[in-house]
Amino acid sequence: MLPVEVSVGTRDWRERLKQTFLVTFPALLLCLVLDFIGGGVLGKHFSMIATSYPLLLVILPGLSDLRGNVFGAMASRMTTALHLGKIRGILDKEVTTNISMAIGSSTIPLLVLWVAGAIKLGFSSSSLVVLLIVIASILIIGLLLGYATALITIFPYRWGADPDMIAAPLITSVADIVTIPSLIYLIFFYEDYPSLFYIFTAVMLVLFAVLLLKSHYTREHRRAFKEVATVLTVLGIIEIFSGSTLESFSDVISKVIILSVIYPSVLDSVGNFASIAAATTSTRLNLSGVKALKTHDFYLDVGSLLLLAPIIGFLTNYIAVYVTRLIGHQGEIIWPFVLGYPFLVLVNMLIGIIVAYIAHRFDIDPDNVAIPTVTTISDVMGTLFIVLLAKLMVGA
Repeated sequence: MLPVEVSVGTRDWRERLKQTFLVTFPALLLCLVLDFIGGGVLGKHFSMIATSYPLLLVILPGLSDLRGNVFGAMASRMTTALHLGKIRGILDKEVTTNISMAIGSSTIPLLVLWVAGAIKLGFSSSSLVVLLIVIASILIIGLLLGYATALITIFPYRWGADPDMIAAPLITSVADIVTIPSLIYLIFFYEDYPSLFYIFTAVMLVLFAVLLLKSHYTREHRRAFKEVATVLTVLGIIEIFSGSTLESFSDVISKVIILSVIYPSVLDSVGNFASIAAATTSTRLNLSGVKALKTHDFYLDVGSLLLLAPIIGFLTNYIAVYVTRLIGHQGEIIWPFVLGYPFLVLVNMLIGIIVAYIAHRFDIDPDNVAIPTVTTISDVMGTLFIVLLAKLMVGA
């Protein structure tokens, strides 16, 4: 997911277009290209997952979304702790505590997703294997991303740079890249070396236990853990719909492999558009109140951003054609996708604006809830969009 710096001020439409196409567009394009790393891996192995490990499809949307949110939030907490002088090095207890918090808070909603999927598909030996794969992924990727977050937060701070401008965007992009490949290759690890896989998972559990023992939870940490875990669990429950829909129609999507290649990019890019709209709205509400949403400037900002939707939609399909051919399948431009994508973006941007507005009206800081909420809703909408396209193409 792409965190975006939002500037508020009086600019004419030329300056807004320049900002949109020279700053926002390259960032969205970079995220789009990175998303196809996971999309290519998913497309290549989608049929295998749908046949042998369908429960993973129930968990996948939630895992992808929650991981970026968790470690993006950790980067924000780490930056605050650095400014307050609570952290001096990567081995400080504050760092260890934040990493264990991130891993623990992401585990709860993923277990909820696993239970929901197991109930839907039935408990079996396969569902237990998926549980172990998810736990192994949570632990190994959580440790790697945790210490990576610490590194890219602490070192820029020491060099006099603002970690907020570096850490969150970088770590959320890395989280998006590693999620799908890590699950796929853990499946291969289990299938080729089951005994070693069990040992590896046990070792990771021991390492996490050591991490917990070295952590120091204060009242502030416990409060933060409770807030984050509660929000993520609620969002995880919403993600059940995305994952369940993806699994239910996996046989249809398997017949149009390019849609499984596109899938991660659609969820992330639509979420990015909605997040930018939510962030823009949140900033204006916090600075000037509701009246800021009635200004000409606000409509110009939203309108200039919307101009990028057709371009990103076409590039998504265009890149997917070559990625699909690279993994050995046929791909082509899907015009219903190209034409429908801007409307999907428009709907989710409006949702982002509305969520930020509602949060503000109920005296909740929209900066804390708007982006996680709209990215989750974007996952649901994006999944439905892909399923409808698959049914349209297979039916045709």
